[in-house]
Amino acid sequence: MGTDRGRRHVWQVGYLIPRLLVAVCLVDIALRFMPIDGLTFRAWETVTRYRPSGGAFEPNRRYYSERSYGNLAALGNLPDRRQYWTETFTVDALGFRNGVHLLNEPVSAILVGDSFAVGAGAKDDETLSSSLNKLGTCVVYNAGSEAWAVVPDQVLATAHRLNMRNRLVIRLYSEDADVPATPTGRAMGVRKLIASAPEEVRDWVGRVRGVLTVSPLEILSERALKALADDRILPNSYADTVVRATLYNGDSILFLAAFVNRFHRRREVASDYWRWLHNELREARFDLLVVLVPGKYRVYRPLLVNPRPVGQGEGDYLERLEHDLRAAGIAVLNLGPVLEAEAARALRHGEYLYWLDDIHWNARGIALAAKAVREQWPLTERSCGNSRGLVVQEPATHRSAKSVTTTVR
Repeated sequence: MGTDRGRRHVWQVGYLIPRLLVAVCLVDIALRFMPIDGLTFRAWETVTRYRPSGGAFEPNRRYYSERSYGNLAALGNLPDRRQYWTETFTVDALGFRNGVHLLNEPVSAILVGDSFAVGAGAKDDETLSSSLNKLGTCVVYNAGSEAWAVVPDQVLATAHRLNMRNRLVIRLYSEDADVPATPTGRAMGVRKLIASAPEEVRDWVGRVRGVLTVSPLEILSERALKALADDRILPNSYADTVVRATLYNGDSILFLAAFVNRFHRRREVASDYWRWLHNELREARFDLLVVLVPGKYRVYRPLLVNPRPVGQGEGDYLERLEHDLRAAGIAVLNLGPVLEAEAARALRHGEYLYWLDDIHWNARGIALAAKAVREQWPLTERSCGNSRGLVVQEPATHRSAKSVTTTVR
């Protein structure tokens, strides 16, 4: 009888749940020290997990996957809309996406911006900086990161760590990205404090942050939930985050719902940020070229079946930004007309400039953008010189170029 009472006691809620919670907590803690490479669908999550404080990506990492797919298919939990592709993503000793050899060459221009500048969804040799490097002798260094990090002090700090032959900053701005805020004195102080911290300290902080904020158990749990939320077992509550549309050739295309709504809303141009960036760079004797990248929805909305109509004051944000930049004396190149015209032509052949299941442009779109930038190139090839093949002494701030390779299949 005492045994029966003990068995009933084990299965009581008040006994079972606390122990189950403790077990789950222990499993979660243990899994936080394991790699997440096999749990990710693209490079970004992997290479940002252990990035140092103030850095873009974890230095000296290389990611490889044969089954990467778009963030829109992932966000909307739409496995049938995935486009699989091979992705390689190499991070250099400074924590930016470049081949390790690029730190040994005189750099003529530094490319900054968000994930479009980084080249999300593209192979290493397909990014905008790589494409520009193929078109001339001027070496372009890819310092793309996240939108909030594209501020003068961080841009200049990166530039000063490079062997710069010319002093040109190419600021890639994608239409759907947020514009960094002009910082207060306190924010500037925090950034300077982080930048002045020893490299080992920033590395350690990045490692600790990665362990504390990234939970493999949470990733596995969400994957399991998404497998059930297939509109048969459970409703797909993720579907509303994306807009599913049909192109006039019958192909399906995905857009981020938030970006669609933003396009159909009048946005204010953050003139203060652009003047601040321009003035700070000019004071440091750097030239600025702003390259405006249209959002995927802007490019393909005219090519949709029954597109949402554009109301008064909607959909002209990029044109107003271009106008304000020119009025402020800032060199600007708007890629909108080029990409929109080519998207319409390519669609007739079943070709695309952006991934159908992702917000980013693909290799074809990047190559077209690189060609347009080269046509407006502000530097002469003579000023760049034939720098390829030259080896210069590596600055003392550079780390070992030994890389860690990650393969996901």
